[in-house]
Amino acid sequence: MINTRTIALADIAPNTGQIPGVPANPRIIQDGRFTKLVRSLKDDPEMMELRELLVYEQDGTFVVIGGNMRLKALKHIGATEAPCKVIPADWPAEKLRAIATKDNVSFGEFDWDALVE
Repeated sequence: MINTRTIALADIAPNTGQIPGVPANPRIIQDGRFTKLVRSLKDDPEMMELRELLVYEQDGTFVVIGGNMRLKALKHIGATEAPCKVIPADWPAEKLRAIATKDNVSFGEFDWDALVE
């Protein structure tokens, strides 16, 4: 069962490949986009309640499967905790890899005209 918990950032680690069978997070965020992400979290902090970090517990630490850049931004703004969806411990590595990939892929495109309006 997947549960939602508020977890101290001190207990959450970015995915650096520490879970066997799950590669390190390959995404990077450039300065301009990171600044926008930080501003977004400051302007609308309730978004974290709507889009929690996806974490997997390993050896007492919660490893981020989805949301590594949000974790970095939260630490940057001085947050001390984050809402997290805790992935069950019995999920296999291939399922964790699939979640990490799907969480980071944008399937749609923006309708720029609609956004301007």
